[in-house]
Amino acid sequence: MTAILLLVALVGALFLLHSYRNWLWKSRWERCLAQAATILAQVKAQYPGCEGALNLDSTTSNPPAMTDRIQTLYNSKLLRKIEPMLKLCQYGLDRAYKTIGTTIRFYRPRRANLSGINAETVSLSIVPLVTPTAITEGTSPTTLTTVRIGYVEISLGQRMGKSVITDKMQAIDLLNTSELYTDALAGDCALDYDTVARNALINGVYNSDNNYSNATLAANDGGYFERFGGIVNSGNSLNDFNALSAAPTVNGRFTRAGALGCVTQLKTSKIPKIGGRYGCIAPPQIVHDIRLDTVWTQSAVFNGNALWRDQQLEIDGVVYVEANNPWVESGTYGTESTTDAGTGLIYTTLFIGDESFGLPTLSNKRAGGSQQAPSIEILNKADKSDSHNQTTVFAWKSMFGCGPFIAKGYNASATANTIGDVPRYVAMRNKSTFA
Repeated sequence: MTAILLLVALVGALFLLHSYRNWLWKSRWERCLAQAATILAQVKAQYPGCEGALNLDSTTSNPPAMTDRIQTLYNSKLLRKIEPMLKLCQYGLDRAYKTIGTTIRFYRPRRANLSGINAETVSLSIVPLVTPTAITEGTSPTTLTTVRIGYVEISLGQRMGKSVITDKMQAIDLLNTSELYTDALAGDCALDYDTVARNALINGVYNSDNNYSNATLAANDGGYFERFGGIVNSGNSLNDFNALSAAPTVNGRFTRAGALGCVTQLKTSKIPKIGGRYGCIAPPQIVHDIRLDTVWTQSAVFNGNALWRDQQLEIDGVVYVEANNPWVESGTYGTESTTDAGTGLIYTTLFIGDESFGLPTLSNKRAGGSQQAPSIEILNKADKSDSHNQTTVFAWKSMFGCGPFIAKGYNASATANTIGDVPRYVAMRNKSTFA
C-alpha cells in the first residue's frame, strides 16, 4: 500500500513539474512578444511611414531596397569565343632565311620550251607553232639553248601587338587577366598572318585579265588567273567585275563549270599539285552553294585527308577546304567591304597549286619570327620606367613577308614579266545565295 502511494506521489510531482515548465516558457514568450510590440511601436513613432518596409508580404522587388541585397553570381569560366578558321598560310612556303637585308629574292628557272631545238627537216602537212632550226648532217647546230632565270622578291617587315595591364586590374579582376590577354593577342596575331597572305594573293592577280592572256603568253601556257562567276573574261578585269556585280545572284553563284575553268587553267599552265591535288580555299558562303547543288554532291568524295584539314569535299582533282577569312567586295573592285551596297557581296575563292606563294622569315628571330608560332613576351618586373611595378606588358612581334611566286626577268627587260612565268593560283569571284 505504501509503495502505491509513493508511485502516485511521484507521478503527481512529475506532472506538476511539466506544467510549471510550460507556464514558464509561455510566460517568457509572452514577455518577448510584448517587448517586440513595444519596440515596433517605438520604431513607428520615431520613423513615421516605415510600415511598408515592415510589411511581412515582401517580394524580391518590395521593399525597393531588397534589390540591393540580391547578389549576382559571376561565373569565372568563360564561354567559348568566336574563332576564325584560318587555313591559307599552311599551304605557303614558310621558311626562315639568314639575311642582312629586308628583301629576299627567290629564283626560278624558265620552263621547258622548244626555242633551242635543232633538227633535220621533217616534212609535215600540218603547220606546227614552233619549227626547229634546220640542220644537215655533219654541221654544228646554230641555235643555242639558253636558260633564263626569273626571280621574285619578297620584302620583310615587322608586325607587333601589345597590351598594358595595371596591377590593380589584375588584383581585383574576377577573371585571369594574364591568360585572357595572352590568348587574345595570339588570336589577333594568327588572324593578321592569314590576312597578310590573303591580301598578297588577291593583289598578285589584281587587274590581271590581260597580263597573262596576250598572244605571247598564250604560247607559254598563259590564260586568265582572275575569273568572275558567270562572266566570260573580256581582257579587262574592272569591266568583268562590274558585270558580275550587276548580274543576278543566281547567275554569279559558284558553279562546277566555273570551278572547272579554274582547275583547267592550272592544268593548262602546268602548275604542279600539292600532294597530287590542287587546293581550293573556299568561304562558308561558297561552300553553302556547293552543298545545295546536286551537280556537286552526287559526284564528290567526302573522305577526309590529313593533308587538307577541314576538307569539305573532293571533286575533279581539287580538295575544297573551308576557311572564314575571305576577301569580300561589294560594289567597288579591289576594295574590301562586308557591307552590301545592294547588288550582293562578292566572295573570292582561291585555287592553289604547289609553291603558289611564300612566307619567308628571318632565322635569327631577333627582330621577330613567323606568326605561325608567335612568342608572347610578358614583362612583369619593376624597372626604372616602372619603379613600383604598376603595369604588366604583354607583347608579340614578328618579321616576315608574303608574296606570290610569279617570277619576272625571263625576257631582255628584267622589270617586266612578258614571257614565261604565270601565277600558280587562280582567284575566282562569285556571289552567294546565302542570306
